[in-house]
Amino acid sequence: MGTVIVQVSDEVIQEADNIADNVYAPLRGFLHEKDFWSVLNTYRLTSGDVWAMPIFFDIGDDQYELIRNKSECIILGRQGQRFRMSELSIYEVDKGKASKKIFGTSDTAHPGVEKFFRTGKRFVGGIVERISSGAKDKSLHYRTPGELKELFQKNSWEDVVAFQTRNPPHRSHEFLQKQALVRADALLVQPVIGPKKSGDVADEYIIGAYEILFEKYYPDRNALLSTFHTFMRYAGPREAVFHALVRKNFGCARMIVGRDHAGVGSYYDSYAAHHIFDQFEAGEIGISVLKYQNASFCTSCLDILFEGGCKCAVENRLNISGTRLREMLKNGEDIPEGFMRKEVSQYLIQNNKDLFCLSR
Repeated sequence: MGTVIVQVSDEVIQEADNIADNVYAPLRGFLHEKDFWSVLNTYRLTSGDVWAMPIFFDIGDDQYELIRNKSECIILGRQGQRFRMSELSIYEVDKGKASKKIFGTSDTAHPGVEKFFRTGKRFVGGIVERISSGAKDKSLHYRTPGELKELFQKNSWEDVVAFQTRNPPHRSHEFLQKQALVRADALLVQPVIGPKKSGDVADEYIIGAYEILFEKYYPDRNALLSTFHTFMRYAGPREAVFHALVRKNFGCARMIVGRDHAGVGSYYDSYAAHHIFDQFEAGEIGISVLKYQNASFCTSCLDILFEGGCKCAVENRLNISGTRLREMLKNGEDIPEGFMRKEVSQYLIQNNKDLFCLSR
C-alpha cells in the first residue's frame, strides 16, 4: 500500500512551510511529546537548543484512524502543498496544564487559550520534508530566511534590526523604528500575516499602511518591509522570545521589544516581555534585544518622546497604543496627527468597512 495522505488545515500547512523554510530552525518537524513539554517547562528542546513556542500538528478522530499505526504520512494542503512526515508519534496533551505554561493562564477569555482549546485532542510529532509547494498564496513581500540573508549580504547590511507587529504603524512605532535605525545598518519590519483575533486589523491593510509610511517617511532610510506568515498566539513574554528566535533565523542581529509585546488585555505586565530575556545567558538566543519604553506625543513639544523625555504636564501627553488605535478606528473617531501620520490614517479610515478581522 502507498503512503497515507492526510488533508490538513491551512494553519498546519503554514507551519510546515515555516519548518521547511528554516523559519523555525533548529526545528526539523512538529514537536514530539518530550520536546513539547521540554519547550514549555524549560524554553529549550531536549537537545538543549533554546526554543520558546510549541509547534504542533493537531488531529481529529478521522485523521487519527488514518495514521495511528503509520511511521510516515503525506500531509496535503488545499492548494496542493505536500509534505512528507516521518518518524511519527501521536500523543495527547493536558490542555489546561499546557495553556498555563504557554499563556500564563487557562482562561478561555484569552484568545490564544480559546484557540488552543479548540485544537484536536491529539498531537502528531514528526520530521517534515517539503515535496511540493503547490500554488502558494503568499504576500508579495514574503521572503524566506535564505532570501533575506542574501539581500542583506548584497546590501552589506551586517546589523539589521527587526520590528515585529500585528498593527498598522502609529507614531510610537515609527519613533521606535527610527531610534533603532540610528544604531543599526537597516530595519526589517515584519508584520505577522495569518489568523488573528476578532477586532484586529486585517492583514492587507497592515501591509497597505506600511507601504504608505515607507513611501512617504522612509525614502532615504535602509528600511525593508517583509512578512512573517503564522498565527498570533497572544502569549506575551513567551511569544516575544519566539519572535526573537525567528528574527535571528531571518538574519537579523537585533529585535525591538516594546511595551506589552504580543500581549492582550491585562493578562501580562506591560514590560513582562523585557524581563523574560533576563533568564537567558548573553548570546544564548543569538540575537540582541532592544528594550524600549513606551513613547507618546507631547502636544507642547510637538514631538514623540520616551516616558520622562520632557518636563511638560502629563495632560499634554497623547498616549499611543495599538489598542487605542483600533478603538478610534472602530468608533469612527478622528485620529490626531500626533498619533498617526495623516496619509496612513486616511487610508485606514477609507477602508473602515473591511478593516477588521471578523473571527479568530
